[in-house]
Amino acid sequence: MITPDIWFTLYSLSKKGAIHTKTILTTKGLGEMMGISQQTASRRVAICVDEGYVTRVHTAEGMLLQITDKGRQELIHIMTSLEISFTPPQDEIVIEGQIVTGIGEGAYYIDVYSTKLKNALGFKPHLGTLNVKVNNDESRKAVGRMKNSPPLVLTGFRHKGRTFGDVICYRVKVNDEIEGAVVIAQRTHHSEDILEIVAAVDIRNALKLGDDDTVRLVLVPLHLGT
Repeated sequence: MITPDIWFTLYSLSKKGAIHTKTILTTKGLGEMMGISQQTASRRVAICVDEGYVTRVHTAEGMLLQITDKGRQELIHIMTSLEISFTPPQDEIVIEGQIVTGIGEGAYYIDVYSTKLKNALGFKPHLGTLNVKVNNDESRKAVGRMKNSPPLVLTGFRHKGRTFGDVICYRVKVNDEIEGAVVIAQRTHHSEDILEIVAAVDIRNALKLGDDDTVRLVLVPLHLGT
């Protein structure tokens, strides 16, 4: 298990941008930022490098540091744990909306992210998404509450020369029958009032739904997900 002083080091590096790109820092500057000595800062960076949480290259200006995927996952784990702790018990989050036809890209992206989705959600996703348009104020508020709840985060990657960004997932139950997830891509062509839903089955066919039909999505809290 990662120790508090190490995850705080990762947190401090992330605040300087090292979670997204290589960042130049000195041990003196890092120590001042963290309220510790230069020697302690140097030791903690060395531990992060040895444990595979950070990459380091020495330069004339200082250390060129970047948080690795392993380090990023540790920070996400801490973030999720804190969000669960801060989230008070409350009524279930229910979102209603109408089915709309998508732009036809869902199958491609689900295929590319298929392994990551299966690992995170526990099922192999059907190649396609159900697009739901949220068009009432109560459901828009519910979407806001959903986005403030702990998510599952699929980290971005490169595939066949292309860069694919992070994807945020929220487990939901569709019409009280089908378990699925709302997926929100870092890069999307959809407007904010369109939610994309993935599941192990073709939701339209399984529930015999068509365009403009109303669907009900109930958020499944992360700690209750299978």
